[in-house]
Amino acid sequence: MPIPWLGRRDPFPPVEEALDEPNGLLAAGGDLSPERLIDAYTRGI
Repeated sequence: MPIPWLGRRDPFPPVEEALDEPNGLLAAGGDLSPERLIDAYTRGI
């Protein structure tokens, strides 16, 4: 399964889509804004 590349405003994929190997990889890209990090944290990412 290809890794989704997130733009700045793209939502996270469902955590159920995280890869087994490498462990838990869900997506790449995005940004590290406080809002993005809080969103990830609340989703258990």
